Amino acid sequence: MTELTPLHYIIIALGVLALLFLVLWIVTNSKAKRERLRLADQHADDKQKLSAELQDKAEKERLEQKKAFAQQKEIYDEQVSKQAIQIDSLKHLSKNGGEYLTDLTLIQLKERLVRNERIRPEDMHVLANVFIPGRDLKRTEKIAHIVLTRTGVYIIDSHYWKGHIYHGVDQTQFSQEPMFEHIFSLLDIDPYIEQTLAMERDEEKGAVYFRSLRDNIEDLKRRAELVEETFKLKYPVTSIAYFNREGHDSGTMNNYSRDKNVKVVVGEDELELFFEKYVFHGRFQYSVDELELIRDDIEHLNP
Repeated sequence: MTELTPLHYIIIALGVLALLFLVLWIVTNSKAKRERLRLADQHADDKQKLSAELQDKAEKERLEQKKAFAQQKEIYDEQVSKQAIQIDSLKHLSKNGGEYLTDLTLIQLKERLVRNERIRPEDMHVLANVFIPGRDLKRTEKIAHIVLTRTGVYIIDSHYWKGHIYHGVDQTQFSQEPMFEHIFSLLDIDPYIEQTLAMERDEEKGAVYFRSLRDNIEDLKRRAELVEETFKLKYPVTSIAYFNREGHDSGTMNNYSRDKNVKVVVGEDELELFFEKYVFHGRFQYSVDELELIRDDIEHLNP
């Protein structure tokens, strides 16, 4: 039998150590693998729980939003119902003398144009005292007159007032007419927006009074845009500020307005001339059928 030398013991010891390290590596690697698998499973569970929680939260929010929407719709329907009742009541009370005279003027103008075979009855529709929902649900806008023609849609803001009319006044007139600055301050109206003022005389007291006709240029343009939006019109609506000559002394009006988007007309003759000259000689924008549809939409809101 061969005697083991020290070298053999060294080799055996190294082999035992190598085997020990191999076993330790296998055990360690196995533990690491199990830990990775455990972490992966835990991550998958956490992800599934989080997804379920988010779905539950989203479903709760959806149900809450649906409930809130239903409540808002109920409130909106109630407001619309109340407004409809108010509108029906206002229709009987809101037409003043100037609007009535303007109605007559427009209706008689149409009848004369039809009689003279200038237009057909379906080429022009005159609608008065029209109410439409405002951009704010709590507000309803009143349009004194809407005239539908094949060459365009027009809204008319009608004024019937005694005295001298100053139209389109703003702060740019203050330097030449200092009285306007005092009047604007007295009436508490915006000097940066064109306004319409009426000067009246009290013959008995010998005094002069100024009144704001309230409807300014910007407000008239805003209502024209609202009509265009509400009825989804293809072309811009033309605004007309009409001052009935029978409501104030003949020729007593100063027009300072720089806004060409709003037409200013004084008196019945000028109103008729405007329609004959600019409306019925213009380029067609709407067909007869389209005018009928627009009228139906307006009357649907004003049964």
